[in-house]
Amino acid sequence: MTLKFTIVALATGMIAVTAVSPAYAQVATTLEQAELAGLSPEKRAEVQARAVNGNTVSEVLQTILLNSIKVKHPGSRIVALDFGRGIAVVELAKGGMKSIPFNTTTLALK
Repeated sequence: MTLKFTIVALATGMIAVTAVSPAYAQVATTLEQAELAGLSPEKRAEVQARAVNGNTVSEVLQTILLNSIKVKHPGSRIVALDFGRGIAVVELAKGGMKSIPFNTTTLALK
């Protein structure tokens, strides 16, 4: 009887942990909240709408910036991002690095 109770208790605990975990994944970190606060209301709404199903605010912001950067620099990838200064450092496909300034409110490249 004790073994059955232990198994049921463990299973119940695992279900509770599994059910609660996705909710925590959707909460923006303090840094992400600060990044959101600096965006225009329109851009903030867009980012928050896309930051679902496991996508974090930071990932959405990086994706928006990378998509804009890839138009000007195909094959590049972001290697560093400084939202405070509005600078993305990009590794170019042909080699080398380039810093690309962007508007921290709209995420538009300068």
